[in-house]
Amino acid sequence: MKNKYDVITETIDEMVTYFSRLYSEHDTNLQGYKAKLFELNVRLDELSRTQNVYALNTDYRKSVFSPISLQPEENEREREIRKEIEKLQADRDKFEYKVNEETIYLKGIDKRLKNLNSSKTELSTLMMDYGRKEEEIRQKDKEIKEQTEKEIKLKDENKHTQIEEANLKKHLKNILMLSTFDDTYYSTVLDKRIKMVLVENNKKLENVRGYIYSSPGRSKVLLDELSASQKNMTLIIDDQLDRLNYNFDDEQPLKDMLKDYIDDMQEKHPDIPIESKIDTGMNKPGFDRYVVLKKLLNVFFDNIYKHSKAKKIEFSANENDNLFTFELYDNGIGLKDDYMKGKEWYTGINRAKELIFIVNGTLKIDGSKGTRITFTFKNE
Repeated sequence: MKNKYDVITETIDEMVTYFSRLYSEHDTNLQGYKAKLFELNVRLDELSRTQNVYALNTDYRKSVFSPISLQPEENEREREIRKEIEKLQADRDKFEYKVNEETIYLKGIDKRLKNLNSSKTELSTLMMDYGRKEEEIRQKDKEIKEQTEKEIKLKDENKHTQIEEANLKKHLKNILMLSTFDDTYYSTVLDKRIKMVLVENNKKLENVRGYIYSSPGRSKVLLDELSASQKNMTLIIDDQLDRLNYNFDDEQPLKDMLKDYIDDMQEKHPDIPIESKIDTGMNKPGFDRYVVLKKLLNVFFDNIYKHSKAKKIEFSANENDNLFTFELYDNGIGLKDDYMKGKEWYTGINRAKELIFIVNGTLKIDGSKGTRITFTFKNE
């Protein structure tokens, strides 16, 4: 209501200002017309006196023997005076009309100004009465409002808590499922790619024992196969150890860890150059964040090499106000807006989201031109 009152009073003040200015303009016009009228009357009086003089002169020159006896120049001057008097009288009528017109305008404007000032006074009185009544109503409603707000706040808190609990359960479920998935994956690798290979190698060793004297050539072939198999199995074991962060050193400075990681990726994929910009002044994060960061890098780089068809990769890392920011860009095919649609819970992006949840960080993915991944978390 107060805002409306302010708008109304402001409008009234503007109207008062407008009509006051208008009154001043018309009053100035009125005074100007009166001054002109005064000058006209003075001039008419002067001309009237002059005309009378010429009239007297004309009468004195009359002769009983001649009806008219005027000097030509005097007769002409009298006609000019008469003509000027007629023009001035017409101007006087015009200015008298304007004086009357301006007087009417001023009376109308003055009436409006008085009405506006009166309206503002009445409105102020009405507002004061309304304010008193409004205060009474406000006092009566205060307790009800406070009680209602408490109830709403309590409901919101309960709802928020329920949502947080549901989200937490969902994240914990996903994390547990991912952990189970990883266990199953590593178990499968151990069984299918290591244990079975060892069994096959043992069989080949038995065969070598039988062929070593009877068929040395066949024994050599089997030994070569065993050697190649052992080398391949060593690579598989190294890969799994790397996935399990077996050689992880949380005492290593962050900048060195990132540099070593980028160098390792570049060595494994020399056909895709990596441009890196790593802040050398970054602090060392806690162990949990170190582990999560390594896993996130594994997920994102793995996706790039497997799916992006990129020709170049850019990586940056910096710390500002205790907040780590990492950005990874590739100039590959990018991602559609609905890239998460139909994705299984165990995919790399879903895994990254749960890792980000663990460190209470943020994740942003833009796939419009290539793929730009930005993730942050605090150094806690």
